[in-house]
Amino acid sequence: MSFSIERVLNEIDQLSLVEQMQVLEHLVKQIKQSVDSVAVTQKPKYKVTDFYGIAPNLLGGEDAQEWVNQIRDEWEEREAWRQP
Repeated sequence: MSFSIERVLNEIDQLSLVEQMQVLEHLVKQIKQSVDSVAVTQKPKYKVTDFYGIAPNLLGGEDAQEWVNQIRDEWEEREAWRQP
């Protein structure tokens, strides 16, 4: 810990409880402003409209679970065909 930080901490120790709370509030406010200034909200990688048409069979009324089961069956058939 550097000499100046030790000196500041010693000074804070000499303050009343109310004054220490004011120091704490000040620090919290300063840190929050610093974090807010560097925090960047990332854009979503995709927009909902990017997915249009990806699963047209689901939009045509096919049950989602039936579709999943069909895809799983297809993969199992491929795996069975690949194995010697």
